[in-house]
Amino acid sequence: MENRTAALPATRLPLWFSGKGNDADVVISTRIRLARNCSLYPFPHRASLLQRKHVFETVADAFRDSPQYNSFECVNFIELTRTEQQFLVEERIASPDLITADGDRGVIFNGTGRITILVNEEDHIRLQCMDAGCCPLALWNTIDGIDDDIGMRVSMAFDNCRGFLTSSPANSGTGLRVSFLMHLPALILTKTIDQILLGASQMGVSTCGFSHEHWTVTGSLFQISNVATIGATESECLNSTLNVIRKVIEFERAARQQILNEAHAELLDKINRAYGILAHATMLDIDEFLNLSSALRLGIECTLFNSLTISQLNRLTLLVMPAHLQKLNKHEMTDNELRSARAKLVRHVIG
Repeated sequence: MENRTAALPATRLPLWFSGKGNDADVVISTRIRLARNCSLYPFPHRASLLQRKHVFETVADAFRDSPQYNSFECVNFIELTRTEQQFLVEERIASPDLITADGDRGVIFNGTGRITILVNEEDHIRLQCMDAGCCPLALWNTIDGIDDDIGMRVSMAFDNCRGFLTSSPANSGTGLRVSFLMHLPALILTKTIDQILLGASQMGVSTCGFSHEHWTVTGSLFQISNVATIGATESECLNSTLNVIRKVIEFERAARQQILNEAHAELLDKINRAYGILAHATMLDIDEFLNLSSALRLGIECTLFNSLTISQLNRLTLLVMPAHLQKLNKHEMTDNELRSARAKLVRHVIG
């Protein structure tokens, strides 16, 4: 494995953002994550810089020595610029917590971005598997095999009563977190989103914004995840969370049909207004783009807008992220330069 991050093309579309998969009209992507820690070292928040270095080398060696992972890239964040770090966060290969952490830490990932191993984030190891659409069971089969394989090479912190030990008690037990990135504009437009998400929370899930737990909700994009990681098996957790997600999908589709039946002209006006702004704006911040592009996404999904495909809109959504824009333009940019460059790119693609 070698560090080739600087050569990653900014126009590459990650597998999880391809616009394909089951229920892709509502579920953009599914992520399965397992939290693990090495038993021989203090957990990251208490580990010294030298101990963090040893953990990083131990995990990297475990994957480097396995033939099935020899095509994976291993990236240490201390060797990257801030923009390169942010680029990996925007691709959802890394997390924002890796940027703010100290010492040796980083990611091991495959070329499609489907499989990622975060090292020395909140826990020593976070195994992550992502793909487009609603596919938790397929992802679980993949990540379970990786977990078994790495568990044979690295001694994990485990208690017979409490299960896998993690930095946060909320992740102990199975250490399993299954998350669905969902586009729910119709529930917002029909003002039923709060009611639906409240009901979902009572069934054991939590909600946050696009891409990461610290992000606010923009662009009608919600990340919905299971809460409990202890007291149930992995299969039980996956199935119970999937049942909640299926209900949310049904509610969103019903809300879209209601809008088409009762407010078709108003929806078409909203889509066209969003298109007009995006096609002519000279300055755009990222939140404004996400909110306006949400209307276009809904238009595509409801066959009311055909100037872009979902995959083209997804590619544009990645390219207008700050680090992607800077990588595309090959230099660091101020906030105003980013807003101007973002608008220029959007005008070129949409207009």
